[in-house]
Amino acid sequence: MKGVNWSELDVCIDDYIGSAGFDLDELPNRVDPLTTSREELALARYKMWQPGQRLRIRFLDGEQALHWRVEEQASQWLKYANLEFEFGNFPDAEIRITFNGSGYRSLVGTDALKRPSPFPTMTLGGFTVNTNATELRRVVIHEFGHAIGCVHEQSSPSIDIPWDVEKVYAYYARYGWDKAKVDDNVLKRYKKHEVFHTEDHDEDSIMQYPVNKALTIGDFEIGWNTELSEKDKIFIAKMYPKEESLRW
Repeated sequence: MKGVNWSELDVCIDDYIGSAGFDLDELPNRVDPLTTSREELALARYKMWQPGQRLRIRFLDGEQALHWRVEEQASQWLKYANLEFEFGNFPDAEIRITFNGSGYRSLVGTDALKRPSPFPTMTLGGFTVNTNATELRRVVIHEFGHAIGCVHEQSSPSIDIPWDVEKVYAYYARYGWDKAKVDDNVLKRYKKHEVFHTEDHDEDSIMQYPVNKALTIGDFEIGWNTELSEKDKIFIAKMYPKEESLRW
């Protein structure tokens, strides 16, 4: 496994419209390998855009040079997904990005339509024209994954990370997170009917954020992923195919 620097908390915080309660006693069952494919990633079933849809994207602040850098990385998804991104000063843009504040978050897929303009649907807090290229690529591709409907890979029903739950709560409490926030952002797993998901877990997915082995039972660990995995590419191409009839 790749190593991780755990000196500071640097993870994507889940962003939801309305209530997003989560009950640890309602974890999904293991995936049936007879009814799923071996490609990876998970997509929110009811929050997908239409294949071929044009999504308008507006920057609410930030310098033009930073906008160009974000556009370049966001467009990595378009090499595989049948979607279009149009960046411009659209007052009613589906996706609205701010660089103000701190932390990284994005509404998932069509949830963006539920947040009224001019409020942001994605936050890339603290990014500047001088932000490290690897960090910018990692975060932008990840957050745009959410914007087109992807959920966190560690939340997929196809993975059951052996968390040491009490250690997880204690670790994130140092950053002011209560148990409910930890449940939603770290321990949560979607039920099978909520997402398009697959049999195997892809630890290399851009939608998987690191897992500190100090917080797991045994020596399970996942490091930083900074680009689309090969299985990310295959899955998103199937979920947003060139022809609607090709979708699973």
